[in-house]
Amino acid sequence: MKSWIVSGYAIVLGVLIGLISWIFLSVVYKGIHVVWHTVPEQFDFPFYVFLVPVIAGICIGLLQRRYGRMPRLMPEVLEERKGTGRIDYRLIGFTTLTALLVLIGGASLGPEAALVGIVGGLTTWFSERIRHVRQELAELQEVGHAVVLGIVFNAPLFGAIAAEETEQKKQPMLNLLATLAGIGTFYLLNQLDERPPFIIKFPAIESVQLDWTMLLMVLGGMLLGWLYLISEHALMRLFSNIPILLLTTLGGIGIGGMALLYPDLLFSGEETILEYAEDWQLIPLYTLLLYSVLKLLFTAFCLATGWRGGHIYPLLFSSFTLGYFFSLLFEIDMTFSVVLTSSALLATAMRQPLAIIVLLVLFFPPNSWLYVFAVVAIVSKIPLPSFIHSPVKA
Repeated sequence: MKSWIVSGYAIVLGVLIGLISWIFLSVVYKGIHVVWHTVPEQFDFPFYVFLVPVIAGICIGLLQRRYGRMPRLMPEVLEERKGTGRIDYRLIGFTTLTALLVLIGGASLGPEAALVGIVGGLTTWFSERIRHVRQELAELQEVGHAVVLGIVFNAPLFGAIAAEETEQKKQPMLNLLATLAGIGTFYLLNQLDERPPFIIKFPAIESVQLDWTMLLMVLGGMLLGWLYLISEHALMRLFSNIPILLLTTLGGIGIGGMALLYPDLLFSGEETILEYAEDWQLIPLYTLLLYSVLKLLFTAFCLATGWRGGHIYPLLFSSFTLGYFFSLLFEIDMTFSVVLTSSALLATAMRQPLAIIVLLVLFFPPNSWLYVFAVVAIVSKIPLPSFIHSPVKA
C-alpha cells in the first residue's frame, strides 16, 4: 500500500512540476521576445543590445553577493540532497529571479540546471508537509530531477535515465511514471502559447561513407568536447578570485559584445537549432566551424563569470553545427555527419552514455541508431587526458 501512496504522490508531483516548468519556460520565452525583439523594434536606442546583458549582469551580481551563488548547478543540488536529504527552499524566489535574468539576459545556457534547483526546493516543501511521504523525501527529490530533464528536452526516457545515472537510489519506474505525468501536463499547457517544438527530426541517412573521413568527424567531435571541458575549467580558475559583482558584470560585457558580433550564439541555442535545420546549407562553410567552436567557448565563459545554467542545449548546437560543417566540407550525407559529431561531442563532454543515446535517438532516424550506439559506447569509455577536468553531469 505504501508504494501505491508514493506512486500517487509522484504523479501529483509530476503534474505540479509540469505546471511550474511551463510557467517558468513561458516567462523565459516571452521575456526574450519582448526584451530582444519588441523593445528594439519600438525604440531606436544606441547600443541597446549591448546594455541589456550588462545591466542584467549587474543585477545578477547584486543578487549573488547578497544571497550566494544562484541558480545552483545540478551537481551542487545533488550534493546538497545527498548530504542533507533535502533542498533548501527559502531562497526560491531570488533563485528564480536570478535564473530569469541569466536566461533572458542572453547567456549561452539552458534552463535545466535552474529548474532542477527550483523544483527540488519546491519538492522538499511539498514533501515535508505531507506526513505520508516524509520518509520518501529522497525518492521524490529524484523524481523532480527526472521530470525536469524529461520536460525540458521533451523526452521522458532521457529524464528518467539521466537521473538514474547520477543518483544513488535507483527507481526508474517511479521516475518514468512521474515524468510522463509532468510531460503530459506540460504538453497540454504548451498548446496555449507559441513556443516551437524543440525536437527536430533529421532525414534518413541516404549514403554512408566508411573511410578516413568518418574517423576524422568522430575525432572532431571529441576534440571539441575536450575544448569545452578545458576552457570551462581554465576560465573558472582564471576568474576565481574576482569579486562576484565585478565578475558577473564582466560576463554581461562579454555577452553584450557577442550580441553585437554574433547574435546567433546568444541564448541556449534551442531556437537557432531549429533555424539551422532548414538553412544550414546557406551558411558559409567556415562560419559553421567558427560558430561551433565559439558556442562552446562562449558557454564556458558564461559559466565562469557567474552566469549559471545548463550546458546541454549549447553542446547540441555546437555538435550539430560541426556536423553541418563536415557535411559541406566532404560533400557527404548531412544526417550521417551530424550523427557522428554529436555522438562524439556529447559522449566526451557529458559521460552519461545511456542518457545521451536516449536523447539523440529522438533527433535521428532508425537507420542511424547503430552509429549513435557505437560512437557513444566507444567514446564514453576513452579516458580523458589528465589535463582535462572531469565533466559535469546532467
